Amino acid sequence: MSESIAFRAFEYHADASLRPAPYRFVGSLTNGWDIERAGAQHLQLGPGYRLLRVSHCGVCSTDLARRHLPFPLPQVIGHEVVAHDESGAAVAVEINASHAARGLAWRQWCAFCRRGLDTHCPERVVLGIHDLPGGFGPWVLAPTANIVSIPPTISAKTATLIEPFAAALHAVQACDPRDGDRIAVLGPRRLGSLAIAALSAWRRQSGRRYQILAIARHAELRALARTLGADDAIDVDAAQSLHDVADCVVETTGSPSGLVLAIQLATREVHVKSTTGQPTLGLAHLTEMVVDEIALEAFRRSGAQRFEGLAAVLGDVPITVRRDLESRGLRVVTAASANELASIVAMEPLGGADVAVVTSLAGIDAAIRPLTSVERGLVRARGTILVADVDQPRDGLLAALLDKGLRISTTRCGDFRAAIALLADPVGGLGHQLGELMVTDVLPAARLAEAFAIAASPRSIKVVVTHPGGLKV
Repeated sequence: MSESIAFRAFEYHADASLRPAPYRFVGSLTNGWDIERAGAQHLQLGPGYRLLRVSHCGVCSTDLARRHLPFPLPQVIGHEVVAHDESGAAVAVEINASHAARGLAWRQWCAFCRRGLDTHCPERVVLGIHDLPGGFGPWVLAPTANIVSIPPTISAKTATLIEPFAAALHAVQACDPRDGDRIAVLGPRRLGSLAIAALSAWRRQSGRRYQILAIARHAELRALARTLGADDAIDVDAAQSLHDVADCVVETTGSPSGLVLAIQLATREVHVKSTTGQPTLGLAHLTEMVVDEIALEAFRRSGAQRFEGLAAVLGDVPITVRRDLESRGLRVVTAASANELASIVAMEPLGGADVAVVTSLAGIDAAIRPLTSVERGLVRARGTILVADVDQPRDGLLAALLDKGLRISTTRCGDFRAAIALLADPVGGLGHQLGELMVTDVLPAARLAEAFAIAASPRSIKVVVTHPGGLKV
């Protein structure tokens, strides 16, 4: 049976303004949905979406910087969604509407969904970020397999943090801290504080023995970091004079200067979580690198790195590098231009090479986005870009890779179910404590512009907006 719901919601525009617009959702789980905006068809969705009433939604740095991201505007944004299902039960919603997430038959899945890369499904839309209207509106259409029950041991405030906590936990697991490591989190406010909490909870659950260092500008954030499990916390200004103080630095500041400092402080790896859309360290496409979860490191010979599949070699890479790749069993394709290589690797099942080898910052950018206005990389999602040392001039990022030997890793979304299991663990008490510690402001959705202004100010940590019948404080 078809459902129909009409409402007004604030849209985010390219000038960062918020303006109300009328919307109407018409359709069903089995037949798909028409989304109308101002009386005209706006978006058509296939089957696999359920209509949910939003309770409350968090404001994050991605929302504040939405105009910098390469997705169409205007849009009803907001992706840290807590909603109620048809029975009134509280649910969280994972954001990537892939073939797998929509519960479609296996034969309708793409190669990405079949390979467990459904968060990179090329046909996905993304709740509150890419096309699909988000949680700053009172209703959302949620992919049916992405609707996750929230246990009663997780409070309403903490529930708002499930999406970013899952992203933070994904970063922790990707860094894979070892016994004896020191892991630093740079810029703990919203996502960074959750990274501290995830590092502490993961340490307790895994039994690994590593230290957690928080680096924050404000004393109250350093105190919060200690409460959430950091062993030590220092001021950003003090950190400017330090070098090589952590095995891995998780960079969450959202500023180009933050990555510069992270490289200075790390000895093994820098993990980047920021998607700001801004050029950083000579790279134009750092945000896209994070979106695609691509890793960046120096090329090392003699099988020190293990890869399989296809290697795309771009530009003036020495023949010895190509032979080394072939000796490891990789199929190697070479071309002088990124456009030529892009047309070759586009025929691969995942639309890109498993590894790309370049020699410059321009080559890194070309490997991330070789074609203008096409959101696809020369290297596939969760692939690796290697920089070969050809005695090229280097400072900044190239020096960090080639001379210091750092690895730059990235992650994006995380597993909600794993995050919920960790939050619901009564031993750590995060299910109630985390929301109380981090949610500093709660405003009705009618005051969304004010909520954005508060979220952008240094006095807040986490701002949440509510819809009628939603979160009560």
